[in-house]
Amino acid sequence: MNANATTSVFDWLDGLKFNRFHRRLLILASLVSIFAGYNSQIIAYIVPSALREWQLTPVKAGTMISYGFLGLMVGAAGFGLVSDRIGRKKSIMIVVAVFSVFNSAAYFASSFGIFCLLRFLSGIGIGGAIPLIITLVSEFAPAGVRARFLTFAGGSFTIGWALAGLFAMGLVPHFGWRMVLLIGIVPIFLLPALQAYLPESVRFLVMKKRYPDAIREIQRVERLARIEPRTWRPDAFTQADPLSAAGFREVFRPGLRTMTLLVWCTYLFSMLALYGLSTWLPALLTNAGFSLVKSYSFGIVQSLGAFVGGYLLGCLMDAFGRKPGLCLSFFLGGLSLLLFSAVTSDLVLYIAGAASGVFLVSIPAALHVVAGEIYPTRIRSLGLGSAYAIGRVGSVTGPILGGIIQMAGFSFSQFFLLFSVPSFLCVILVAFYPVGVRNEGLEEVTAKLLK
Repeated sequence: MNANATTSVFDWLDGLKFNRFHRRLLILASLVSIFAGYNSQIIAYIVPSALREWQLTPVKAGTMISYGFLGLMVGAAGFGLVSDRIGRKKSIMIVVAVFSVFNSAAYFASSFGIFCLLRFLSGIGIGGAIPLIITLVSEFAPAGVRARFLTFAGGSFTIGWALAGLFAMGLVPHFGWRMVLLIGIVPIFLLPALQAYLPESVRFLVMKKRYPDAIREIQRVERLARIEPRTWRPDAFTQADPLSAAGFREVFRPGLRTMTLLVWCTYLFSMLALYGLSTWLPALLTNAGFSLVKSYSFGIVQSLGAFVGGYLLGCLMDAFGRKPGLCLSFFLGGLSLLLFSAVTSDLVLYIAGAASGVFLVSIPAALHVVAGEIYPTRIRSLGLGSAYAIGRVGSVTGPILGGIIQMAGFSFSQFFLLFSVPSFLCVILVAFYPVGVRNEGLEEVTAKLLK
């Protein structure tokens, strides 16, 4: 069957129904996200033990945690730029290798300084993982279900958090805190599957004028989806990209500037609250009289709640648009933190934890949807990576701020009260977004911003 001369390959991709190709892509992307989440969050579960072994103050422990987050910030921006140059697939394989090797190497760290260095290097890989898989999935996801695709893939990051809690609960009491770091080498064995089955972005290949490769990827989609193959004509690959060159300054060009700044601030405040909460939660619960294992199980409940909440938020965003879904989630997330400040029993504590997981910890996956669809293909990975990097400023600041709050003598309840403020600020920021996307192709979204 011949493709109609006016049929755009991008419109064709945006209009596909969910099929075997999408399922394989989501599985591979989610596995990368899960492993990145494990390697990122495992630090929170070893803090109580590391505090004792190295005799660290809360502020110094927060600094130790933030070294990894500083690496995430560097990796998010750096690999975003790399991906727009060499491709999504190669970049994803590189980041998986980086965070696997360096996180597992931290098992052998003989001192606090070496441990911090290895966590920083591991963080570079972890930081690149989420922007890259979100970019790749967004460039294949059908327009009508893009938000739920991206919240599923990006939200799988918190499944990694839950696995970190499970492994910590089972291994730390018996084998010590270092063993859960050594397990971080497992993702390296995913690389052959990524090489064989992960596709390269058709939009990226067309941007680079690699048309034969783009056609091969389209044929892969047709084959896996069991769609009657087409003979694609050259005019089907015309890509309306208003940028003549890719570069960091382009995220601030007229039409993108306001949206970029608002999205950056939303990432910053949401991740400050999120990582101030999640990083210190096991230690806070332990100090409040809960057993170490019980504090681990609480973190698992919260992480699973985040995955479920993120996917439901994605469905809400597909149905009603990005802005209503985000505003509602930020507001309810702030309320869940206020609920923490009024905890009087185990039951209320777990309810607050599940609520914060559903409405707050799930937020980054939803923000990735917005950042992944507002930029042209030429700078999509860079734009998303830059926003994620700014968010990582919040993730670096949050643990340090949490340590300062504790050393200043604030109570368990006051800690959560203070960290609820950024969530409410984000409601205001999202309300000012100049566009609210709903069921639109990526090129349509860019055109609305740049008109």
